Amino acid sequence: MKAWIVLASMSIAAFATQADAKPKITEKTEYYQISGKTGIDLLWDMNRKGPRQGFLTKAIAQTRYEADFKGDMVFENGVCRISGGGVSMKITYIYPQPREKLSGDMLRRWKLFQADNIRHEKVHGKIARELAAVLDKKIRSFATRGDRRCGNALAKLKRETMAIYNAYEKKQNDFDRQEHREGGAVDKSVAVLVAKR
Repeated sequence: MKAWIVLASMSIAAFATQADAKPKITEKTEYYQISGKTGIDLLWDMNRKGPRQGFLTKAIAQTRYEADFKGDMVFENGVCRISGGGVSMKITYIYPQPREKLSGDMLRRWKLFQADNIRHEKVHGKIARELAAVLDKKIRSFATRGDRRCGNALAKLKRETMAIYNAYEKKQNDFDRQEHREGGAVDKSVAVLVAKR
């Protein structure tokens, strides 16, 4: 259960007017198929087929989000700013889904487990939405003194947006550490799935 962010590069293209003073956010949900009749079997298949988290590990569920920056850097009266700027973000939630129909107690435990997956990933999505709003405000309000080429201004904007990214990545990681600690929410959810409680 991990958020995964894709950093998109700054593109120079018209995007929005100041009247659209908010980020454009889209969300979708994807599933990957798992097999098993018991909680242990399902968990093993999730560990085998789940979305990649880092180079070697897999996640049970995941939230991916990609931010795209748009706008024209313009020079007016000694000031560089973004004209028609804004941010769009795509958020994708990825969850496991049993291939075979479950029944009885196994179905009950699966529903509890999946509900907690969704709860967890929606928090990652909420943090991603907050990130999009802060980045969007930064892009729309950015202005700094510069020369006609605005090279230094663009470098400054990239530094400032990366600092925002880093701050929100820390929020995502802090949330995961809290949830994944021994005896935490993820442990309890897995224990329900494998009938250890």
